[in-house]
Amino acid sequence: MSRLSVVHLLRANAVSFSSVVQIGDSQEIHLSARVLAVQRQLEYVDSREFPLTFPIFAKTIPAPPIDAEPLCRHTLHDCPLIAVHSMRIIGVSSTSVVHIGSTKTVEANSRVKHIRQLEGGKPYARSRRSD
Repeated sequence: MSRLSVVHLLRANAVSFSSVVQIGDSQEIHLSARVLAVQRQLEYVDSREFPLTFPIFAKTIPAPPIDAEPLCRHTLHDCPLIAVHSMRIIGVSSTSVVHIGSTKTVEANSRVKHIRQLEGGKPYARSRRSD
């Protein structure tokens, strides 16, 4: 039995980077983000210096083990409504979901590569990590 989602007030300041605020039911939600975060002591911008070819963006994510035994579940909802009086959201970011309702499948994938360039002997010392 599907239920009706009723929301009187929802305030969201920021929803970004492959994120969703959804009211109501859904079958599937798929979210994905690839983020390259560069922090520098000295300001320098060149859009060509960091291609998105780091290994972390290409690695295969292993699927979680699924128990072969079937899952049986019986749910009885006394009220046909999902009622929310008010909700205040400061921020939803990087493949996140705020969902008032039901869904069958949620798949979220977020890959972040952090690079910190600190002033040392050279103007821009690069990170030595390979991932």
